[in-house]
Amino acid sequence: MIVELFDPRLMSLLSYLTRRQAWLSPTQISKEFALKGSKVSARTIHRWFSVLREKGGLVYYPYPRANVLGLGDVLVTVRGLRDARILGIIPFGASFTVEIGLDKGEPLVRQGYWVPANALEEFRDFWNTARDLGLLRDFELYSSRNTHFIFSRFEEMTTADGSAIWTRPSDNSYFRHLIQRGLLEPFRVQLAELMAEAPLTIPMVVEHIWGYYSSRQVWEAIGKKDLSQVWKYAKGLRPRDLRKPGAALHLLQDQWDHLLQNFDEVFVQPRVFFDWPILRNSAFFTVMMQASSIDAMLDAVLRMSERAIVTALKPSVDMDGTCHVSCFLPSDQIPRVAKVVGEYHVGPAAPEFSIQDRATTLEMFQPLFCKLDWSYFEPSNLSWTFDGEQYLERVKTMKPPALAQSVLKESA
Repeated sequence: MIVELFDPRLMSLLSYLTRRQAWLSPTQISKEFALKGSKVSARTIHRWFSVLREKGGLVYYPYPRANVLGLGDVLVTVRGLRDARILGIIPFGASFTVEIGLDKGEPLVRQGYWVPANALEEFRDFWNTARDLGLLRDFELYSSRNTHFIFSRFEEMTTADGSAIWTRPSDNSYFRHLIQRGLLEPFRVQLAELMAEAPLTIPMVVEHIWGYYSSRQVWEAIGKKDLSQVWKYAKGLRPRDLRKPGAALHLLQDQWDHLLQNFDEVFVQPRVFFDWPILRNSAFFTVMMQASSIDAMLDAVLRMSERAIVTALKPSVDMDGTCHVSCFLPSDQIPRVAKVVGEYHVGPAAPEFSIQDRATTLEMFQPLFCKLDWSYFEPSNLSWTFDGEQYLERVKTMKPPALAQSVLKESA
């Protein structure tokens, strides 16, 4: 029997995964996941994962807390971009999109970065230099706490033939409690003790989790690498232990399992990343707004998420009710979501609305625009290398002889 990509059973499986604070294998999923009261076998779940991967590019992984890795979540908004090469210089990228501002109809680039805590000034200097050289007209930096994702029940927001649909508000109260708990915790951008005890998991394990949907695939990829440096950080092992086949890989697995056992301390939540834009009648709608308080911000975002398939929330580090919210939603729900923003926004300026320019995003995209090079973490001294001088030198060589108009206007 052929299983289609947006089969409600597959969508129900993905919804289940987003509401469990763990990274589950097909065997673990089969112990709890049921459809209409009937359990689903691990073999069937594995087959469904394969369909989702093959037809929809499924990635399922535990989404790390940037701050416990010693990284700050920074969103860069660029207007009047004249040389797209600058977007690939700093190797700490996390996301990339081209949007159209709805106030003036002006195109802009939004690029997310995870920046080492001690490098924020150098990071700002880079963008100031790019502006002074005329490689862009203007930019804004927005520092947030960890990004949270709100996933509506996919089976209720999609049709089997591949359309985004809205029929009733989604109950996303689960995510309100999850986000609220995270916002109440002390927040510092500093390498956590759990990570310091297992430093090799950052450059050798975290690097791989973004590209797969199962731990088996991750460990197969890691096993192909040179693991000799693992022994520099092995404690309490006898020489003969180190000579056992696969011993280095087993040590990394043990350290990673320990992190997963402390899931809430190390990870925000499990993330299901999927080729959602292939859904018909869908769009990415974004707003920068300010609510009167953190509680009001959560009220607004939860109401927005009730009409969206996936909602990404970036609360300001200032905890003043300011937030950046991106909704992937049925296109006909954009006016309703905008109305919710209007009910809650109290900032001195109007909220900033934009919508993704999907065609230009795909046309401009390069892997370097959203690639974080995990090898820049040095386990021996528990620090990140951010070569600000090198990045500045590279951007200084890019000034064109005659400044062109915005590359975004040319592609519009």
